[in-house]
Amino acid sequence: MLLENLGKVLSDPIYIVAIVFAAVGIALALIAKRVTMLVRKTKDVKADDKLLIMLKIAGLALILFAFVLLMIGGLSKLA
Repeated sequence: MLLENLGKVLSDPIYIVAIVFAAVGIALALIAKRVTMLVRKTKDVKADDKLLIMLKIAGLALILFAFVLLMIGGLSKLA
């Protein structure tokens, strides 16, 4: 019964999109330092580097957007 409900939820397109956005956001936040080192062509990246901060903010924004999509999907099931 639980697996049937989980299958129905995960087959809903809004949940699939939310999972993809969350995965991309987490990946972007995790590789932000490496991308910054690659772009700047240095081994040391300062914590206040604008590119590093922007990449982490973009990753956080994607995670937040995924959370909002999950909330919208959950609220649409209630109505």
